[in-house]
Amino acid sequence: MALTSIALSTTYFDNGKVGVTHTMAWLEQKKSGTYHIVFRLGKQKLRRSLKTKNKKEAVSRRSRIEENLRLVDSGRLAVPDDADIVSFLLSDGQLNQRISVPRRLKIGQLYQRFVESLPPDSMEANTLSTASTHMAHVAGTLGHQLELRSVTQEHLQNYINHRALQPGRFGKTLSPTTIKKELATLRSIWNWAIAHEYVTKPISLRSLKFPKLDEKPPYRTREEIEREIAIGKIPKQQQQELWHGLYLRITEISEILALIEQNSTYSYLYPMAALAAYTGARRSELCRSQHQDIHLVPGNLLLREKKRSRSKRTFRQVPIAASLAPILSDWLEHRTEGQATFLRVWPTNRKLVLPEIEGGVLPAEAHNHLQFALRESKWSVVPGWHVFRHSFISNCASQGVDQRMIDDWVGHQTDEQRKRYRHLFPDVQKKVLDKVF
Repeated sequence: MALTSIALSTTYFDNGKVGVTHTMAWLEQKKSGTYHIVFRLGKQKLRRSLKTKNKKEAVSRRSRIEENLRLVDSGRLAVPDDADIVSFLLSDGQLNQRISVPRRLKIGQLYQRFVESLPPDSMEANTLSTASTHMAHVAGTLGHQLELRSVTQEHLQNYINHRALQPGRFGKTLSPTTIKKELATLRSIWNWAIAHEYVTKPISLRSLKFPKLDEKPPYRTREEIEREIAIGKIPKQQQQELWHGLYLRITEISEILALIEQNSTYSYLYPMAALAAYTGARRSELCRSQHQDIHLVPGNLLLREKKRSRSKRTFRQVPIAASLAPILSDWLEHRTEGQATFLRVWPTNRKLVLPEIEGGVLPAEAHNHLQFALRESKWSVVPGWHVFRHSFISNCASQGVDQRMIDDWVGHQTDEQRKRYRHLFPDVQKKVLDKVF
């Protein structure tokens, strides 16, 4: 970048302070007696302690800076974009690029500046909400006033060490997975900062050390979880972690759906739960579902995805099971007007949270209503909507459904996803092994 033309006209004041008439360069002496050099470069004011109380030495260094500024202005001296300008001018350095005044941005400003640059509808509301939470932790830990160009690997390692001591779920400290997600968000927004010339170098997470990760407990049936709790006398908080690995048999799914239909105050909850149980759809996909996506004839459902691609909206189709068809038919016949399949129960303050689709039920609202319908029953241990998804996958796998079909229905793309969510019930595994021996 080209250097702004600088006219240096030195003036000496009665008090001995040195200045200029246009773009200024002068010495300031602090109460401690130490001299500071100050000058303007373009619109930026630069200041640096000369670490000397000797006036003659300070004036000499000021003269050196003025001479080098003249050389820069004439094109005979150039500075790289990322150079420390004052140090460069004091050192008489010589490179083959012109000087640039680096754009400065602080950690506390990074997320807001990033969001302001986004075009409309380029990122989902849930994604932005998560990123906002992550960056709030980053700024709060590293310091809102820390400049991006000052961030080092040491800062990032200190962040990991600090966050690793914070409380997490189930009575444990914060999971290394969560910390990695926070830093991944920072790295993603950092790449945006590189493109906008706030920084020039990417940050790397490869050399950072994280605490060891505890593998999540395997998915288990209700009987297995209850047996482990009874034998191991597991504390209540750790019991909650086990219940997050619950998956359901077909008969148990039918029992829970009947309980929801009987206990729910909200008419949308039963058909929404049935749709989750018989298709493996995510809660967010159910919340953004539109009534025209349900095709009872020929019998398939269109699910609007958001995780498969960042650059475009994608869809997948799932067949409508015979048990699900009459439930959806009855719901579509009696539902109120609107585009959303499942309508919000009451108006929500738009400034606080946005629905997935105009008028659609909110994910948090759906979670609360499901918990309320199952309270004071033996199924109050159900952790949330995701139990329907991995139960759907496990039931399909146990019945020998082709893995390629399961992948198409639930949107799995990697072996890691398949390994986490595909399970065979213990009795099915035992029967297979019994056939071998």
